[in-house]
Parts: sequence; structure tokens; C-alpha cells
Amino acid sequence: MKIGLVRHFRVDLRRTNFMTSEQYNKYISEYDIAKVIENEIVIDKEWDKCYCSSLPRAVYTAKTVYHGPIMITDKLREISTAAWIKTNIPLPYYIWSLLNRIAWVRNSITQPEGKKASLKRINEIVNDILKEEDKNILIVSHAGTMYEIRKILIRKGFKGEWFLKPRNGKLYILKK
Repeated sequence: MKIGLVRHFRVDLRRTNFMTSEQYNKYISEYDIAKVIENEIVIDKEWDKCYCSSLPRAVYTAKTVYHGPIMITDKLREISTAAWIKTNIPLPYYIWSLLNRIAWVRNSITQPEGKKASLKRINEIVNDILKEEDKNILIVSHAGTMYEIRKILIRKGFKGEWFLKPRNGKLYILKK
């Protein structure tokens, strides 16, 4: 079995380097609905089916790169985030990302979804996909979700390309 992971195309949205908590939350909301910038990847031939996040940027990417059956699911959505603290003091974007990842790991109520719920959701869809063991499956999703999917697949005996934060519109292949 072969699994292909593709992160959605790059989002066409500029962000400021420093943001208050309100500005950060607004940016995250806008990111979820922003248009994407296509690249040249088309990967139809070797895949039997595609599973895709239900967020518009992933659906658009999936329909652009793959022209077979696409299963759209909320279980492949990005791991949601929100400002962990409320402040009018602008913090660097990367500090917000770090703080919110810590809050996610700690299952903080400030986050739309904690680590336990995210991993449960992602494990469920990976287990469903792995039931199709005679097929090659393409998955179009998001950076955080793909990172967790890759960890799950490696634990289940798959081997493939390593990434910490996958590049937009790039195919990563894992095989068993």
C-alpha cells in the first residue's frame, strides 16, 4: 500500500509579523477561507482514491491535482487554533504559534480542539483509510494534520519521506 500526502496549495493571504490576540484570531479565521495560489503539481496516475479535508483550500487543491474519486471529510481538517491568552500587546506570529501549540498539547479549553480530540479524529480516518489496503490513497490536508498522520503511519510500519512542516503543494509518499 502506498499513501501520498499533499499539503494544500499556499494560501493567498498576507499576515503581519506582530499581532494582538484579536488580530491573531481574525487572521486565523481569514486563513480558513482564503484563496490559494496554485502550483504545477498534477498527480492523477498512481492513486486509486483521494481523501481530502473539508476546508476550501484543501478541496480546491485536491480537485486541481487529482481527477478521480475524492472523499471530503472533516476528519482531515487542520488542527484548529486560537489565541491562548487575550492581550492588546502585539506578539510575533511565531510566538502565537508556539503558545497555541503548547495550549493544544495541554488540552487547554482556550483551544477549539485539544490534542486528545485531534488525535482521536485523525486516528479514526487513518484507520478507515488503511482498511483499503489494496489501494494507493492520496490524502490532501494541512501541515499539523499531515505531521500527525505521518507519525501514525510510521508507527504502523510505513516508511517514507520525513518532514516537520510539509511544503505547500508537494507530494510526500509513504509505503508499506
